[in-house]
Amino acid sequence: ELATCSNDGSVRLRSPETAETTATLVFVPSEGQSDHPPMLLSVASLQHGYAASAEDGHVILWSNNTTTILRHAQCVWSVLPLPNGDVATSSQDGTLRIFTLAQERMAPEQEREAFRKDAQDALAKKSKGPSADEISKLPKWEMNALTKGRSEGQVQVFNKNGVAIAAQWSDASQTWIEVGQVMGTSEDGGQIDGQQYDHVLPIEMDTTDGGVAKLQLGYNNGENPFVAAQRFIDAHVLPQHHLSEIADYIRQRTGGNSAPTIGMDASGAGGGTASMTPAAPALLLDHLPAKGYKSFELSAKTATTALEKMVKKMQEFDNADESIMSMVQSLVETLGATNRYHASKISNEELAAVKKMLSSWPSAQAFPALDLARMSVLHPDASSRQRTNYWNEVIQLALQQCNQVTDADGTATMAIPMLTLRLFANCFKGGPGSMEAVSGNLESVLTCAKSLAQSKNKNIRLSVATVLLNVASFLHSSTGGGYAGLHQRVVSIVSVILQSNSYESEAIIRTLLALGTIVLANTEAKDAAKSLFLGAKVEPAAYPHGDKAKAVAKEIYSLIG
Repeated sequence: ELATCSNDGSVRLRSPETAETTATLVFVPSEGQSDHPPMLLSVASLQHGYAASAEDGHVILWSNNTTTILRHAQCVWSVLPLPNGDVATSSQDGTLRIFTLAQERMAPEQEREAFRKDAQDALAKKSKGPSADEISKLPKWEMNALTKGRSEGQVQVFNKNGVAIAAQWSDASQTWIEVGQVMGTSEDGGQIDGQQYDHVLPIEMDTTDGGVAKLQLGYNNGENPFVAAQRFIDAHVLPQHHLSEIADYIRQRTGGNSAPTIGMDASGAGGGTASMTPAAPALLLDHLPAKGYKSFELSAKTATTALEKMVKKMQEFDNADESIMSMVQSLVETLGATNRYHASKISNEELAAVKKMLSSWPSAQAFPALDLARMSVLHPDASSRQRTNYWNEVIQLALQQCNQVTDADGTATMAIPMLTLRLFANCFKGGPGSMEAVSGNLESVLTCAKSLAQSKNKNIRLSVATVLLNVASFLHSSTGGGYAGLHQRVVSIVSVILQSNSYESEAIIRTLLALGTIVLANTEAKDAAKSLFLGAKVEPAAYPHGDKAKAVAKEIYSLIG
């Protein structure tokens, strides 16, 4: 069997063939320990069971239907079984220890007792708070004006009349503000480079040589998790896009969203003079699900000029016979008068001319016709219900053109994929005929979008994101069946986009809105997003793209994080 460990304190046994969980081994905290299970850092197979090591110093052995705890004074990075049945551990103090059941290999009783005492003392120290000797070494509170904080919200411990108190730095007032008495630290507290923290969290980072660097992050109760994350990034010169990911990790491990509470361990149990337990907030979504559909249309000021250029381009081609062009000219005049859409009509002959160009003109020349189609579908008469079959045929022709275009087709190489996607997007915004047509071709539409999701052209990338957003909005509002599997396909394409790190801000916002909308549509999409770990990816992806992107990402995280 395959064994995996995680930050929820569990070991899962899985089938090597299917990766399905066959059994779960759970760590139950002992008396005096934090109520939440520790993060497990390693797991190993024993002769008759399994062993795991944890960040808080626990080593747990599940063997012969019994559970054994080996308590260390520091974080235990790894546990390893030995051929003779013994178990080896490596911990934060740089010591390798070997544990055995064989009497002849046991260390002297004095040495074993010293190890147990160290573990007990470490636990007692964390629950009782700083000693008198430690308090005497803290900076004096009456001299706090001489110590300037490094950043807003920084927490510093001072000696105030022989009592350890914590204070936070205020940039606005340039002073330290007393928060409360330090009654104890969380179970995972400690020091980094001589600085005391309420929490010292282990983080593993891949190195360029293929190895793993084991680092430590310091965090104080009440501190802004993003401030602590930025401090860690600066200290280790890490890429800035890790900021949100690290901040999320801090919140997960420490409850970093809670109000400042001195003496509160990671489980929320407070030992300080005051404790605040905020009520669980209701899930309020400002941006999700997305409402309505996005389209690519011309403004009233530019419509006439753009349409005239379109006609002129068509006239350059040999295939532009007089009968087709007369219908095109009539259609363009109608489309240019955007203020008359409510009253104007488009004839079957005009629409037939567009379809004929798409079906008979080569890809290198068909793109103006495709552009005309994506404009025509926004006219309410052109996209009425009786024209559902027409738009179904146009969508099929557009897909064919997109599949046939090659690098040798010049301008069409980028224009046809872009305009095909924009036609699809506009079909959602048109009338009931175009809506019915595009909804009947969603599988092909998503296949096209996926094939272009990693395009090097920014206009195509925006078009892909818009199609995904409109498909997600449609599926979210749809009450009928027939769309099985399409929700998961949207999630899959979003995952590809987020991993590419190539989308511009507006395209990223639309992609995130698509993800958030589709996970609200059904549980299968939500499960698919979780399986791809998108909850951990959305905030780093959104970080460089402004406040709206970050806000949408936070809402997605609240749904699937």
